[in-house]
Amino acid sequence: MRPQRGVVWPYLLLSAALIGALGFGWYQTRLNRQYALEIENKYMSAFHKLKWTSENIEERFANLMATNNPRLQESLLADLRVFSAQAVEHMAVLPLLTVDTPRIQQFLNTLRERSDEYHYKLSQGELLTEADWQQLAELRKQAVVFEEQLSNVLGLVGNNVIRWRDTVRATSPMQSGMAETPITKSVLELDEALAAPPGEENALAAGDVTGPLKRPRTDPGPRVDEATAREAVKQFLGEPLQEEPVLTGNSDPADQGKTLSLYFFDARKADGTPLNFGVSIHGGHVIYMIDGRPVEAKNFTPEQLIEKARERLQQWGYPPVTFVSAVENDGTLVMDFAPLQDGVAIETDLIRVMMAMDKGDLVGFDAKSYWINRYDRTLPAPRLSAKEAIQHISPRLQVDGEPVLALIADRKDNERLTWRIPARYEDQQYRIYVDATTGEEVEIRRMAGDPAAPMNEG
Repeated sequence: MRPQRGVVWPYLLLSAALIGALGFGWYQTRLNRQYALEIENKYMSAFHKLKWTSENIEERFANLMATNNPRLQESLLADLRVFSAQAVEHMAVLPLLTVDTPRIQQFLNTLRERSDEYHYKLSQGELLTEADWQQLAELRKQAVVFEEQLSNVLGLVGNNVIRWRDTVRATSPMQSGMAETPITKSVLELDEALAAPPGEENALAAGDVTGPLKRPRTDPGPRVDEATAREAVKQFLGEPLQEEPVLTGNSDPADQGKTLSLYFFDARKADGTPLNFGVSIHGGHVIYMIDGRPVEAKNFTPEQLIEKARERLQQWGYPPVTFVSAVENDGTLVMDFAPLQDGVAIETDLIRVMMAMDKGDLVGFDAKSYWINRYDRTLPAPRLSAKEAIQHISPRLQVDGEPVLALIADRKDNERLTWRIPARYEDQQYRIYVDATTGEEVEIRRMAGDPAAPMNEG
């Protein structure tokens, strides 16, 4: 009988080749998947940046239309020039090379050119003309459309309803023609929704609480130990916790920075809801609290929650406060209060209280500004009356309530006594701050409108 050893070798070699081929194929598949994921993340990152930029463009425009101060106008136009250039860069990263978007390109280029032109005019001491303002008003309408349409696309890609990889393939220069995807369809709809600006018809946009905070202006108190800080956490909510709060860190263990250093604690409510706390190492004050549970109903009115927040601040030992503003955010009412001194709202020392609209319970707290900025002040008397201050705001605004005196910090962190004037432009609501001595427009804060102001702005 013939020996079988020579017959086995070909099978062994074939098996080895097959295993090698399978291994190489698996390795190539893994690389391709990793590459596809990296590409997906790259485009998603660029789109998020574009969306953030569009929010800032719309926000700056809204404030620009409300200000009567040439210096603030100049600053806002400088921002618009930068953000429009950034939007062009972010658009260039997206896989849209074969998608024709002349109106989007026109809008961003016109915005960059006009903001540069008007910024230069103001820097030379000239004022914007009525024609300039009409041009800006039209561009602002375009900015609103741009931001809203991008929000619609973000809702799809952000929830993984559609993916970028299909658009990458469909818009490849190697394709014969362009295959439509939900993303390209949305971008084309955005392009179509943008009208040409006047005269251009033929041419067819967060503070880290884990580190030490700034140095307080007034000593917050003696250094406390971990046990004292833990007791402050337990007393803060006014309800029992599931277990003892757990210390997770210390922002300045050696106490070298002499800042508002914090102990960090994790805790749980009786129902298991996780909580995070920051307690000042000096004084043992609760500086912030975060409860991230989802809120699924609205059983309390803003007025009811504002009153509840006032009561909480009084229980915690804060001085008398005045309500400043509130905004709803995913079923949570975010409320700002300012301490009162001689009838003046000290807005440099704002305290933020967040309550859930379903159960009316506390879900967030932030008193960093209060504990950092508070000190014994001597306030000047206002030289302008409220009626006189109103004469210094933009004639395009409609005053929407009684002005009140407020102390704020300007862009150089200098405290200014101002008249806070509630006003509106079309569907946008603002707080305009006019210096109570000089009549200078110090700051503009947009409070409400459609679309709303970006929450990552201060």
